Amino acid sequence: MYLEKEQEIIRLLKTGSEEAIKEIFDRYYVDLCLYADSILKDRYASEEVVEELFITLWLKAKDLTIYTSLKNYLYRSVHNNSIKYLRKMDTEGKNIEKFMIHDLSEFYSDASNFQLVNLITKEIEDKANTILSDLPDKCREIYLLNRYENLSYPEISEKLNITVGTVKTQMSRAFEKFRIGLKEFLALVVALLIS
Repeated sequence: MYLEKEQEIIRLLKTGSEEAIKEIFDRYYVDLCLYADSILKDRYASEEVVEELFITLWLKAKDLTIYTSLKNYLYRSVHNNSIKYLRKMDTEGKNIEKFMIHDLSEFYSDASNFQLVNLITKEIEDKANTILSDLPDKCREIYLLNRYENLSYPEISEKLNITVGTVKTQMSRAFEKFRIGLKEFLALVVALLIS
């Protein structure tokens, strides 16, 4: 009976039925958020991942092909999008780190850039230290163990008696804070590099 109703909901969804998307949302939204949170360990990121799924579901409903059940499709999508989110945070974190330690020595050869580069470097260091000190205690501890003691995620997990997933989530949060906090400086450095 449920399978027949599910097929009907999918059929209605493909026709652009608002009732269909509302029924899917009402039935699955909370559980999907809980599932995403079990991967991301971040309620706001979990809600964002699930909301993006529903937006995509609505916008691409006509082209939707579901080979399994709707429930399986939704959970698989949330799982995949959560993993993509974690990878994106990790990649952004690595880019921020490259930016933070970027070698600006090429500018030192030009006397007109020397003071500007010194000023920017000092501002970046000050801002990065402020961001680091503002991180929650556990997040800061994990970041420092990884970045300054060169411990891997599994090593941190063992040392602090937490899961590797928790380590990844905390590192993603730290990278996100650095990305947001240093965004203005990144634009300035890019402008210098291309000038």
